[in-house]
Amino acid sequence: MKGQVFTINKIHYVNGIVYKVADNNGCSLIYLAEKYTETTPSGNVKHPIERVSSLARFAEGLGLITMNKERDLIAVTAIGQKYADLRSQNKWEITKKQKEVLGKFILSDYYRSETIYAITTLFELIKMEYSGTELSHKWAEEINKDRDWNSEVTYEGFTKFGINYITELGLLDIDEKDLLIVDISKEQKYQNDSNRVKSITLPPGELPRPKPKNYSGNIKYSTNPRRAKTALESSRFKCEFNENHNTFLNKASNEQYMEAHHLVPMNKQGLFSVDIDVPENILCICPTCHRKIHHAVDEDKLDLLSLALKDRNEALRSRGIEIDIEKLKDFYKID
Repeated sequence: MKGQVFTINKIHYVNGIVYKVADNNGCSLIYLAEKYTETTPSGNVKHPIERVSSLARFAEGLGLITMNKERDLIAVTAIGQKYADLRSQNKWEITKKQKEVLGKFILSDYYRSETIYAITTLFELIKMEYSGTELSHKWAEEINKDRDWNSEVTYEGFTKFGINYITELGLLDIDEKDLLIVDISKEQKYQNDSNRVKSITLPPGELPRPKPKNYSGNIKYSTNPRRAKTALESSRFKCEFNENHNTFLNKASNEQYMEAHHLVPMNKQGLFSVDIDVPENILCICPTCHRKIHHAVDEDKLDLLSLALKDRNEALRSRGIEIDIEKLKDFYKID
């Protein structure tokens, strides 16, 4: 996932960069620095190459431009060109149509880049009604910054920048119904994302139960594909029930395709005071075994559950997840 995680820039600060790249059908970072009076908001910077480099990385993280490794070939993306075409006479403002286009692009794929992942994660937490210090710390944990932000001032400062992005784009005003993917199920999307995103390192021990979403009275808890990717990597992309179960080389991960399965189902999260969307509760299994644990006869289901629980029991307890085979039988509706 390309792009920096966050930046102190406001989103409209990248306009000069994006417009110049679009109008020139591509250019280099040096050229953008030479044109710093047009490509930086202030038009007066002491170190143009550093300033322009930061803005270009941010624009790339938003999906508006692409850069090669040497940064001597910078091109506008399709969404970047559309964004540039919708500009107003005032270069340093974002039009309503630009907000709609970029906002929907960002929310259409939460894991497109590190920058977008940071924005969409904060967006989700705000919708779950996290706020204040709780919001800052939860966000840092989810984007793997809880070990880097060493003061409350840092937590508060970067969270404020993130909220500025969401506010500037008007993301909270976008109707999520417009973003529904009709040709792929939620489960399929989760498995696809789990294979293509980066893994994440969580703090050890018990994690507090996350806040749920309320969909017309139905309580749902979110899952993070990056946590599933951690579980897949820990199992070296081999089926935990039988390492000889081979599938195929997955294009997204360049590893053998495997699927993630929560041993303690996520629809039981409300019964636990701790977060159960953790790698210790996520099995790496082949598609056949995944179907089997859901749809097999009770005897075969019980064999798989017993094997998994025996292997994971200690790890689950380290996360505060206390479970026994009788409870699992109940969760999986085994007589």
